[in-house]
Amino acid sequence: MKNALIPWFLLAISSGMAAEECARNWTRYERTKSCLMVLPQRLRWAEAEQMCVKFGGHLASITDEYENVFAFDLAKSANLTVQTVWLGKIVEFTKSGAYKWNDGEVGRNADGFREPPSGNDLCLTMWLDFDRPDGSWNEWDCGYATGYSALCKKSYKSTVRAPAPTPGQMLQQIKAVVPGVHEANRCCVGSSNASCQRCPLRQRCIPDDLDCWTKACDNNLGWCIPLPP
Repeated sequence: MKNALIPWFLLAISSGMAAEECARNWTRYERTKSCLMVLPQRLRWAEAEQMCVKFGGHLASITDEYENVFAFDLAKSANLTVQTVWLGKIVEFTKSGAYKWNDGEVGRNADGFREPPSGNDLCLTMWLDFDRPDGSWNEWDCGYATGYSALCKKSYKSTVRAPAPTPGQMLQQIKAVVPGVHEANRCCVGSSNASCQRCPLRQRCIPDDLDCWTKACDNNLGWCIPLPP
């Protein structure tokens, strides 16, 4: 019954794929020949950028209003608990109104800002809690401790793709980037069955179906999750 709870995005990269294809859990955007993926885990900006880099990309750059709409719709479809995702960082504004992202992409339409940008080297979030992507960007503290989910982006222009790491290797990569990532075990909720594994000290069994807190369920399986400190 002991299994590693490996996040779905560990399986996001597949080896041997054609260069012009996007791997599993990535979504293709033809206009910029790129692939985008939402990371649901809440991370600080630097942690999110490291994760995107490990998956072969960066936090997403937005180059025009069309890509802004595409990215907004993709992130909103993820049904995140907190309706905000990290984007990349704008490192330079030019006199012509263009702006350069940390991944090297250059955009020429800054209408995404909710408020006029305050300067260069800006960590940006995209707010999803309204119906339109116009004006969805917001400057935010790069070290915001609670963190946000993230939108990664990578190009599919390259002709060679590195072999994909195994899920176990990728789990170790995540642990190296984000200290405290929990490798969960299966458990049974409210069962006296001796064959059901109990959670270790300072962990609690959280059911797959949260309604099982208040009603009897045929399937009372859950995951051992650490209690808050």
